[in-house]
Amino acid sequence: MSNAYSPIPELNLLKEFDDKFGAEGYADGFELRGYDDKKWLDGWLRDPENPDRAEFFDGLIPFADATGSGSVYALWRCDDRTDLADLPVVFLGDEGDVWVHASNLRELFRLLPIERDMAYEDEDLDELFPARQKYLAWLNRNFGLAPPAEDEEEALFKATMQAFAPQFATWLGRFTGEEAVKDMLRISL
Repeated sequence: MSNAYSPIPELNLLKEFDDKFGAEGYADGFELRGYDDKKWLDGWLRDPENPDRAEFFDGLIPFADATGSGSVYALWRCDDRTDLADLPVVFLGDEGDVWVHASNLRELFRLLPIERDMAYEDEDLDELFPARQKYLAWLNRNFGLAPPAEDEEEALFKATMQAFAPQFATWLGRFTGEEAVKDMLRISL
């Protein structure tokens, strides 16, 4: 039996890095949690007695805190692809906000060390996140990737939302109601 964190090699590599350098040492609010621990999803079901409850839980694979306040990153099983690392990554916010954050895990990995929040505008990210430079080196060494520039980040987000948001909204709306997905659909336009 394997002691791997997950069946996804990319996530296992990140888990090794995360174990070495600690949570939130390289990305604001991000922290790996138990792979596919469904308890993180309980609050998202509008009706806990929903007859499609199993489909909801089967469709999402939670793996990390996204903000440090209860928001979650999960892989969304949008189709039958076998490479789980290629599934879109969705953001399920602790205040009900939701969107498709990245088209796959590697794209998420590129986005993690970026913090364009106004709260950090005058801050040195390397001081705030002491393992950030080590993460950037890890990202390059393992995947040949670097964080996107600001204009590329916007283009990635827009392309991801256009590609996946309508389908995700339809799927998620069956379990949560329309309110949770209305704002997401406005973002993707």
